[in-house]
Amino acid sequence: MNMIKIQKMIPDLPKGPLESYRNRATFDWKLLKYNLEGEDFINFQKTLWAFIEKTPIFQNRTCHSLDEQRKLCSLQLKSLIDHNVAHPLSHTHWFNILYQYDASIPVKLGITQGLVPSAIMAMGSKDQNDILDKIQSGESVSCFALTEMSHGTNAKGMRTTATYNAKTKSFVLHSPDFESAKCWAGGLGKTATHSIVFAQLITPDEKHHGLHTFIVPIRDPDTHMPWPGVIVGDMGEKIGINGVDNGFVMFDNYHIPRKCLLNRTANVTEDGNYVTSVKNASKRFGVSLGALSKGRVTITSICANFASVAMVIAIRYCAVRKQFGPSESEEWPVMEYQAQQWRLFPHLAATYALKIFSVAIVRNMYEFQIKLMSVQNPETLESEGMEMHALSCAAKPLCSWTSRDILQDCRESCGGHGYLKMSRLGDLRAENDANCTYEGENNVLIQQASNWLLNQWSNMINGKPVSSPFRTADFIQDANDILPLKFSCATSLETLEPENLLLSFKWLICYYVKKTYEWAQDLKRDGCNDFDVRNNTQVFHAQTLSSLYAQHTVMKYFIEYLQDPSLRSQERDVLKKLCSLYGAVGLEKRLGDLYAGGYASPNSNMDNLLRKGIIMLCKDLVPEAVALVDVLAPPDFVVNSPLGMADGEVYKHIKEWIFKDKENFERPSWWKIIVQSKL
Repeated sequence: MNMIKIQKMIPDLPKGPLESYRNRATFDWKLLKYNLEGEDFINFQKTLWAFIEKTPIFQNRTCHSLDEQRKLCSLQLKSLIDHNVAHPLSHTHWFNILYQYDASIPVKLGITQGLVPSAIMAMGSKDQNDILDKIQSGESVSCFALTEMSHGTNAKGMRTTATYNAKTKSFVLHSPDFESAKCWAGGLGKTATHSIVFAQLITPDEKHHGLHTFIVPIRDPDTHMPWPGVIVGDMGEKIGINGVDNGFVMFDNYHIPRKCLLNRTANVTEDGNYVTSVKNASKRFGVSLGALSKGRVTITSICANFASVAMVIAIRYCAVRKQFGPSESEEWPVMEYQAQQWRLFPHLAATYALKIFSVAIVRNMYEFQIKLMSVQNPETLESEGMEMHALSCAAKPLCSWTSRDILQDCRESCGGHGYLKMSRLGDLRAENDANCTYEGENNVLIQQASNWLLNQWSNMINGKPVSSPFRTADFIQDANDILPLKFSCATSLETLEPENLLLSFKWLICYYVKKTYEWAQDLKRDGCNDFDVRNNTQVFHAQTLSSLYAQHTVMKYFIEYLQDPSLRSQERDVLKKLCSLYGAVGLEKRLGDLYAGGYASPNSNMDNLLRKGIIMLCKDLVPEAVALVDVLAPPDFVVNSPLGMADGEVYKHIKEWIFKDKENFERPSWWKIIVQSKL
């Protein structure tokens, strides 16, 4: 690699209070950024940020009404599409970097230019080419309507119907009541002309064929008024991401053309016969689940981007903010304190873990979708679709809860200044909050992941192969060899070896899948039906199993990345510390299980070795932390926080922020109330 080229590609950072920490780093932050992100992605970011910085419509970041926010987001979205600056299909996970600037823009961009076109290409045919072209060109505005007022994650329970009428050669969409209204669809409230709609397909013989997907006209493109039979509206103001007009829609016996059905794997003939290329309904559902996993997979990348900005702000601030010291005349940066390191550095490790993992899983999802669009017989994709569904159902909760905790601790670690709106940490926290709910509420999703894992355990004990083409759970096949293992490390350094930590996660998963399976069998013997068994195995069993499975997979991908030959020893060493810290902190929270299950014997000293190792790693990362967030940091105008600017001049920027608002110095318009209330 050409170091001169890298130095020119990535601009230097300004001198200032952070310089002392940057000089202590043992690695070249530019080289690590280059290795992590690659030349193409770095150049893409430079192009994107330069476009946003110079384009007038992106300069105003303050709106005074919900309507203004919606209008601004639509204009910004149009600008990006017109200039083809950030396209979610051509850049896979790259465009998610936009979340670091403003979450509303990539949410709408991702839906209309990513999620909807992907769904049409994956589940549709040439019948939908015309509308696909209009959506991709921006001529038509699309959205994605799955959730209903009374049904969310339970897709099979959706009540919107699409009944085929052979006389009119059309499907009749109908919402029986308000509870069946499609809701929360981003872009539906005010802007969408078309929507992907999931409905229960019914043929003229009154046979129900389950949930199918349609591309449905919502508004007249000339008047932007709803078509007759369509009742559409806005959900109203939300906690955050208010540039996105989330909406609801109801259908009153609304006729749509037959070609609106996305018919790659199933179709209805003109005379009303149902035909499918996948005869097995469960296999067809498995492929569909895989195709619908893209949104959850994307959220892992979104979380990594939110966490990255928060860590930049918090660590730069804590490297400058001074409090107390060994003498009255000396104050230390708060980052030098063990308690503050414990608050922040595990989160820094998790941010890197999420960043590396999200790139890998997005790539896997992209490759799966390519296969889905190219093969003639999709039945072979069932196992990949089911595993992708399970992994995304476990990883999305893990990543969104991890970023939630990162944002909260970053806010608190910045003290009172972190509570100021100008810190941006509150806005980031509100924007990330949606990740815990949309694309499936977290506590419901992880149940679906555990179901898949229990099926793999059943395969193993019955002598069948474990079906894990992405190799996220293939080790379950060796559970009988893994479960007898004992923790045998003698030092903290040995304990912290990533492969040793990963083995402990494997043991925990095998322990929990066996424990959950046996608990389920006991409930069945007591007369419980399948529903009651699933319901009564969640707390302390299946939920923990799914979370561990996601943590193990994140750790696995991190370890695999450490083998990248492009990494120099300095970069690999600091990444290895982050990997070890991520794994060690996760295991430390499970010490009770490790001891109770017999993996750690009473005299193994595993608790002390782990905890000493964590403290040691945190201390080792003090000189590296500022350079590590420099790798993650977008330009200052994107960070948009006086606490997190690259020059570290925190107090100078806070003063500028306060003094630029004249209202901060004006007498209030209601000052007479104060005067009149004086005694």
